[in-house]
Amino acid sequence: MTVLGPVAEPVPAARMTPAQARVLFAATMGNFMSATPVLYTVFGMVLIPISKEFGWPRAQVSGVLGLAALCAAAMAFATGPLVDRYGPRRLILMGSLSFAVALGLFSLAPARVLPFYGLFLLADIAAAFASPMTYSKAVSGWFDRGRGAALGFAGGVGNGLGATVIPIIGGLLLSRFDWRVTYQGMALMVGAIGFPILLRYLRDPPPGGLRDAGPARAEKGTAPANDLTLRQAVGTRAFWITALAIGLCAACMTAMFTNVVPVLTERGFALADGVTVVTVFALVCAVAQWLMGLVLDRIATPLILVPFYLLGLGGLLLLQYGPSMPWLVAAGVMMGLGLGAEYSALPFLVSRYFGFRSYGAIAGVLYGGINVGMGLIPFAMNGIFDAYRSYDPALHLIQGLMLAATAAFLFLPAHNGTVSHGR
Repeated sequence: MTVLGPVAEPVPAARMTPAQARVLFAATMGNFMSATPVLYTVFGMVLIPISKEFGWPRAQVSGVLGLAALCAAAMAFATGPLVDRYGPRRLILMGSLSFAVALGLFSLAPARVLPFYGLFLLADIAAAFASPMTYSKAVSGWFDRGRGAALGFAGGVGNGLGATVIPIIGGLLLSRFDWRVTYQGMALMVGAIGFPILLRYLRDPPPGGLRDAGPARAEKGTAPANDLTLRQAVGTRAFWITALAIGLCAACMTAMFTNVVPVLTERGFALADGVTVVTVFALVCAVAQWLMGLVLDRIATPLILVPFYLLGLGGLLLLQYGPSMPWLVAAGVMMGLGLGAEYSALPFLVSRYFGFRSYGAIAGVLYGGINVGMGLIPFAMNGIFDAYRSYDPALHLIQGLMLAATAAFLFLPAHNGTVSHGR
């Protein structure tokens, strides 16, 4: 099996068409206002205020994330085949508008477990139709040459910049009002800004995606040789190693992103310090995701990701033990580099390894697994905190999982477009 893959053949620069530019802009703004920045990141900021208002332990508040993870995973499995069948535009428009309404309803949640959990899950379900996986289907289908850069830009500038700006907005609202007004502000932003942009600019890609091999094929979208079904993809080693090497690390790092503020607050740092680290984390993630997309367009070996994963692991250690803000800012930089590499690699490698025939179904399975981790890891972290009054045991466990997942890259084949069933 090839481990050290070839460098991709250089291709002439191609000017982005107006249609591509519009879709890229819409997908970027959609990711900016998706569940991770708007629902989960803000939840990490309001976890302690909700706990104090309701008189609940933190594990009980964050327990909804475990259920949301299972719900999001189920929704990813369901929306994957739907996006293959109906195209991303319908699902995204429905999801964006429903997400805005559900956020407003969640802001009215009473101090009772079932309604609180139920309204949060409603927002989580709505957001699943306008998820990064759905946007990646649209972007991948509109780009062949430069696909990595396009995916990195839409995801990096979208999710990353969203997770940079939205905590600032959330922090301003939270410092002046309460957690309810904070989520009402999020609902207004998604409904009044995000949805109109998507309605105006987002379009479905041509069947099979654009192909840049020649002018005749560029408009028709022919299927690549490795256009696998979900069943065929699951039969490859590349699928399972991708799930471990990228899926597990992405779940760990994304879950950590939502817990930076509680971890640092428990260590004695101010809320503003935690928000600063989250902001740096997200901003670096945005830039790293785009740059990693450029790299993946040119270098076919996934081993290029290993140094970035190790940087992310080092950032976790600094977050846990850094004695002052300069060290914690460095932790945010390092974790942002690691998470940016993970976010950029997953949709790109899915499209290169398995093609477009069942992209949504295959990506849905992988993103579903990540969603499980995103929900269960914060729940476990806060459960461990309630038991030991410290996040340290949970952080050590996460660091071990990430180290094992990073080692799996040694067994991941180069993305040379020829991954076959059973490989």
